[in-house]
Amino acid sequence: MDFSRETLTTVGIYLICLVLSIAVHEYCHAVAADRLGDPTPGRQGRLTLNPIVHADPIGTLLLPIIMALNHLPPFGWGRPVETQPSSYTRKMTMRGGMALVAVAGPFGNLILVLVSLGIAAALGRTMGISEPVALLLHTMIGLNVVLMLFNLLPLHPLDGGKILAAFLPTRLDYVDEFLLRWGPWILLGLIMFGGHWLGQVLAPVMVVVERAYIVAVAG
Repeated sequence: MDFSRETLTTVGIYLICLVLSIAVHEYCHAVAADRLGDPTPGRQGRLTLNPIVHADPIGTLLLPIIMALNHLPPFGWGRPVETQPSSYTRKMTMRGGMALVAVAGPFGNLILVLVSLGIAAALGRTMGISEPVALLLHTMIGLNVVLMLFNLLPLHPLDGGKILAAFLPTRLDYVDEFLLRWGPWILLGLIMFGGHWLGQVLAPVMVVVERAYIVAVAG
């Protein structure tokens, strides 16, 4: 493990960004379910931006720290928001409600990207951005782009799996059943062996985001 000052600073900033990003992601899931009529998130205290409520001890803290200290691609997750689709309003289908709750999480990550870019632009046009703040904003933007796109992959248990299920016609229900059964294993394989492929898919988006950040900072 690398315990150099530079690495510890980078890991610390990354961890702060990860904890905040996961909190917003899960909070948006909870709010969407609550607005659809499900009291479960409220009863479980998930209608809050308090990061502690949404953090998973292993997925949000321990695993990301270990991976970052070993210079491995960081990976983590939060404590999933429990929801009861049967409680959703009958103004839409149950699958439609599940898709809306699912997409709310990545939407929260998109909001964080836009807010971070806005802060970078405001600072760039006024007092300038110090190196620590620049690193924090840059990490927040990059991390949330990755979280948003990764969660939209059409695999269970990711949000994209629920979104895909909402648009599949009944005659293709077997596809959703296959993904429910094998999705977690496919996802594990992608994480372990498909890092290069995922990087190539994300690369064009990250280039656009990087240019937007540079323009924002330059003022």
